[in-house]
Amino acid sequence: MTAQDHLQLLAGILGFFALMAFVAAVAGIVTGEPSIWASLVLLGLLGAVAYVVRKIKA
Repeated sequence: MTAQDHLQLLAGILGFFALMAFVAAVAGIVTGEPSIWASLVLLGLLGAVAYVVRKIKA
């Protein structure tokens, strides 16, 4: 596997966990129990996904 393949794999894994964090954050908001931790985890994962995608395109 090349470095590009590793970055694409990492982007996929991070994207999956970002989606799960998004679902958890929305579920907390809908149920009336919003959590700052769910939002911070989502923010961190989205930042990591954005970073990896920028590295892939470079």
